[in-house]
Amino acid sequence: MKPDIARMNRLTLRFADPELEKAFAEEQARKSLRPIRIALVCAAALGVFFLWPATFWFSPSTRDWMSGIIALMLATIGLCYALTYKRIFLYRHQWMMLAMACAMSLGLIRAVALSPTFEASGFFIMVIHLFSIYGVFRLRFPAAVAGGWISMAMYLIVLSALGLLSGTNMSRHAGALLMANLWGMLICYQMDLALRRAFLAVRDVAAEHERSERLLLNILPAELAQELSATGSARPARHESATILFTDFSGFTQAASSMPAERMVAELNEIFAAFDDITDACGVEKIKTIGDAYMAAAGLPKSCPDHAQRCVRAGLGMIEYLENRNSTGAFKWSLRVGVHSGPVVAGVVGKRKYAFDIWGDTVNVASRMESSGEIGRVNVSAYTFDLIRAEFDCAYRGKVDAKGKGQIDMYFVTGARPG
Repeated sequence: MKPDIARMNRLTLRFADPELEKAFAEEQARKSLRPIRIALVCAAALGVFFLWPATFWFSPSTRDWMSGIIALMLATIGLCYALTYKRIFLYRHQWMMLAMACAMSLGLIRAVALSPTFEASGFFIMVIHLFSIYGVFRLRFPAAVAGGWISMAMYLIVLSALGLLSGTNMSRHAGALLMANLWGMLICYQMDLALRRAFLAVRDVAAEHERSERLLLNILPAELAQELSATGSARPARHESATILFTDFSGFTQAASSMPAERMVAELNEIFAAFDDITDACGVEKIKTIGDAYMAAAGLPKSCPDHAQRCVRAGLGMIEYLENRNSTGAFKWSLRVGVHSGPVVAGVVGKRKYAFDIWGDTVNVASRMESSGEIGRVNVSAYTFDLIRAEFDCAYRGKVDAKGKGQIDMYFVTGARPG
């Protein structure tokens, strides 16, 4: 992740990027749902099964008003528990948990004020509550600090107003709560900082994984990339019916010798990038480039009934693109396109630099279709012609001599049939 995006305010522990802060808040809210629900249930059980009976046992005089406090506490806990199932909780849970913490502080202050053992246990109960604000309530650092200091202020102000704190008692209680707040702030700050660093680390790993996936998809077909990621290998497969497309530039060697190297590479990159877009649009899988030759295939690794039509459409699109480009470009490129259909074997080879490749006589014949073709024409074999004749008009060339293959029936595609 970029440092400027991940920058955070070290005082408030908030990310400088609002979207990043929002994503962090929502993620922490989702992760906090289960712990918060468990904590609320435990708090309710503690009040019902421990606090209430213990108070009655040790302080029978509190029986008259303790029921009301317990009922108020259970109502507050129940409301907060119900809100955890509402979507608004994901966006406002910090405010809700802060409000609950302050409400519980008031209840505890009320209980402490009415308890005859206040002098011995009052600030101890509030210290425990402050630690729960900094740890149990799952508040982020700014909200936890606000809850801790608000609770401490309410405790000292309310009990002082009731005449229960003065002089030495005030100093002792204030000192104890001050230390509890400072200690809680230190712990909460480190926890919140660790959570934010872990959040950034996870996002970095996810981003790196996504980049790796994109790179793998640029090298391999999606199906094989997924198989390779899942199992560490990709099984080769035989495809009984596929179509191979070859393109090559006529006179490339002469053009390259008179063209600056940087310009030649830039020209090829621009043209092949356009070819990539054309093959993607036609549903054809790019296999590789070999110098100035471009190789693609349809019907693999996922079979399709119209693989021949796809390759022919891609070939016609490439020729049209170059014709438009030549009308305005300084360098004129002449392209031959050859297409042949038949069985092939496809697989992934390599140990470090993976390569998806195809093998078989169909590949060799497709290469001969290109070399035996003419500039600006899509040359297809008789087998491919049989597959596309219903959708494309073709002109029979007769038997043409193909190097190493003898006489082969060939056709030029003249255009797509209307309708």
